[in-house]
Amino acid sequence: MTEVNPVNFRGIKIKGPDKKNEKADIMIKQHIKAMSKKLHAKAERAVPEYGDFSIVYEEFQNPDNKLSASDFLLKIYKPKNAENPKTRYLEAVAYKLPTPFKAESLLLEGNKAEILKKLQDEKFLDELNDTFIRLSKNLEDV
Repeated sequence: MTEVNPVNFRGIKIKGPDKKNEKADIMIKQHIKAMSKKLHAKAERAVPEYGDFSIVYEEFQNPDNKLSASDFLLKIYKPKNAENPKTRYLEAVAYKLPTPFKAESLLLEGNKAEILKKLQDEKFLDELNDTFIRLSKNLEDV
């Protein structure tokens, strides 16, 4: 059997799949893990079981230049007009600074205990990484 060698008559470089920046992926995962731990500690102190409270959040700058987002944020807040006074939201946000654009995704609706449990879940960290990448891709069109 003869081997077929592709011939490139025009000198065009054939682009293969993008190489992943594994160092940046590892850094993002480390930032997510640290952010989740810090938010858990803040939430234990600052998020009450009932009633209103200020938004509790943690953020980090994106180390991966291939992603559109410049910053990522994870926040806990009380939704407006919530029927249940115990309801809390856990939300992921990707910002594209200096432009005023952002993409948001609601990750969990629950009480304080459910959110604290979710922040400690190892599977959640992978889900959060995927969510941040998806939100960053949403910002590419902006």
